[in-house]
Amino acid sequence: MSESPYIWRPQTGPQLKAIEAGACVDELFFGGARGGSKTDFLLGDFAADLDQGAEWHGVLFRRSYPELDEIVRRTLELYPQLGGEYKVGVHEWHFANGARLSLRHLDTDADVTHYQGHSYSWIAFDELPNWPTAYAYNAMKATLRGSARFKRIRATGNPGGVGHLWVREYFVDTTNGGDDLYTDPTTGMSRCYVPSRVTDNKILLKNDPNYIKRLHGVGDPALVAAWLDGDWDAIVGGYFAHLRKDECEVDPFDIPPEWPIFMSMDYGETNPAWCGILAVDYDDNIYVVDEYYRSETGGADHARGIRNMYDSCPFIVGHPRPRAFLAPSDMWIKRAPGEASLAWSPADSFRDAGFYLTRCNMDRINGWRAINDLLFDKRLRFFRGRTNRVLASLLSVQRDNNNPEDVAKGGDDHAADGLRYGINHVYKPRRAPKEVGEGQAILDLLNALDKPKSRYA
Repeated sequence: MSESPYIWRPQTGPQLKAIEAGACVDELFFGGARGGSKTDFLLGDFAADLDQGAEWHGVLFRRSYPELDEIVRRTLELYPQLGGEYKVGVHEWHFANGARLSLRHLDTDADVTHYQGHSYSWIAFDELPNWPTAYAYNAMKATLRGSARFKRIRATGNPGGVGHLWVREYFVDTTNGGDDLYTDPTTGMSRCYVPSRVTDNKILLKNDPNYIKRLHGVGDPALVAAWLDGDWDAIVGGYFAHLRKDECEVDPFDIPPEWPIFMSMDYGETNPAWCGILAVDYDDNIYVVDEYYRSETGGADHARGIRNMYDSCPFIVGHPRPRAFLAPSDMWIKRAPGEASLAWSPADSFRDAGFYLTRCNMDRINGWRAINDLLFDKRLRFFRGRTNRVLASLLSVQRDNNNPEDVAKGGDDHAADGLRYGINHVYKPRRAPKEVGEGQAILDLLNALDKPKSRYA
C-alpha cells in the first residue's frame, strides 16, 4: 500500500477477472481453493460501487456470527480509509455518502424470514458450501432490488462441506467448470464460476512461502486436492471417501427375468424424493438400474412419476412386478385436510398407482456400513447415465464428527438415504469359507437342504 495510491486493488488473474465481471454478471461464485483471496474479493467487489451512495446497500452473510470475526477485522483495515464508520451495535458499515454494508449470519432456512421486505443492491455469501441447501441463497434473491446500477450476488467457497453438491451443480457444472457464462432460463439471471487457486495469491505466497507445504502436510489426499487445487471431485470429509464414480459404474444392460427386482425410496414433499430400481444377480451383486428424483410436490405426483419411471425403464421390459417396494415409515402418516373421511397418506397414493409399499429397515449405522462394504467389495454397481443423482449424493455425504460411524444429517442426502433403505433389505454379507472334512461337508449340505434360507435379509 505504501507503493500505491490505492487503498486496495485486485491481484492480476482470477481476482481481477471476478471484479471486472461486476457490471455484466448477476451471480458469481469465486474460489475453489484455500488461500485464493476470497474474502478480500468480496470486500473489494462491494467497495467498487461505493460511489452510488445511498442507493448502494449491501449485506454479507456467514453461516454463524462467530465466523464473521475475520471479515470484521479485515474491513477495519480497509473501510475507514474509504470514509466508512463501523457501527458495532448493529454490525454495519456506514459511509459518508450514504452507502451501507450489513454483516449478518444466516444459520437456518427459517432465518431468511427476518429479511422479508428488505431491499439490497449487493448480496454476498462467504463460504457458500457451509449452507446445506440452496434455500437461503435462492430466497435472498427476492431482496435484490432497487434503483442501483449493477445489482448483483457474489459468493465464495471451497470444495467440501454439507452444501458441496448443490454448489457444484449450481455454479461449477452449469458453467462447464468456469469456462462458460450460463443464463438461468427461469430467472433470466446470468451466472459464472471463477476458479481461484492458492498459486494465484502472489501476496500470500510472498509473505508466507511455506504455506503450500503446510497444506500438503494435512495428510488427507482429498483434502489437499480440494484446498490446493480446488478439485470439486475430491470427497472432503466424505463418508465414502474411497468411492470413485468411474470405478463403480457399468454400461446398462437388460436385466434377466430371473434376477429379483426391488425398489426403495426416500420420501419428501418440500424436500426431494428419490426412488431407485435395484436388481440382484446370481452372486448377490446389486445393481442400481434407474432412479427418480423430484422435489416440491406430493404423494400422488410422486406416485405417478415413479410409475412412469418404472414402466418406461428399458432394462426391465417384461419383468414381473418388484419383489418389494421399501419405503420409510412416515409414508403411512395420514394427512387430514378436512373431514376424517378425507384422510390420506402417501402410501395410499402409491397403492392407487399400483405400488404396495413395505416399511423399510431404517437402521443408519448398519445401512451405511453395508453400502461401504458393498462398494469396497465391488458388489454395488450403478448403471451409467441413469443413476447420477444417487452417485452424487453418496459422493457428497459427510461423516458425522460426533459419531464417525454415521453420516452427518443435512445436505442432499435424500438419494443416499433411499438407497440405504433398499440395501438394508437385500444386503447379504460374505463370509470366508471354512475348511471342513468330507463328512462334515455332506452334513452341512443336508442341513442346508433341510432348512432353506432366504437370500435376502
